[in-house]
Amino acid sequence: MEWIQIRFDDNLGTRVHHAALRAGQPMGAHIRDVLDVAVRPGEGAFGYKGPKHPHALQAYLAHDFAYASGWDDLQEVLRAKGYELAERGGGLILQTTEGERLCKASQIGQPYSALMKRFGAPFTGHAHTHLAQHSLGQATLPF
Repeated sequence: MEWIQIRFDDNLGTRVHHAALRAGQPMGAHIRDVLDVAVRPGEGAFGYKGPKHPHALQAYLAHDFAYASGWDDLQEVLRAKGYELAERGGGLILQTTEGERLCKASQIGQPYSALMKRFGAPFTGHAHTHLAQHSLGQATLPF
């Protein structure tokens, strides 16, 4: 076991102390338990286990998809929550950062063609380049 010293401001120290008392543990044991959960692999950033069902994912990630400025930005915010997009067939899937497939992107209201048009480029490394040519090459007909 490695020994470290942590300094808290008074307010945080008091809150951690009270949390340890509520848990019935000494402060050091409580901090170790909290940190152990936070760094467990397979649970997303800081131990968060987010939703895995399409309807819950759609609501949970709607803001991230709506405000992403491009593919890299979108992947960054998704990975911060323990998710990522990956190529699958002619589209995209949403999976955990550990590779567990959750659903098609279209099942959460984010079809690949719409994202491609919005970002003006295909998903990085997507093998189906003909889809990009088709989606991005379409002209809007005036009426």
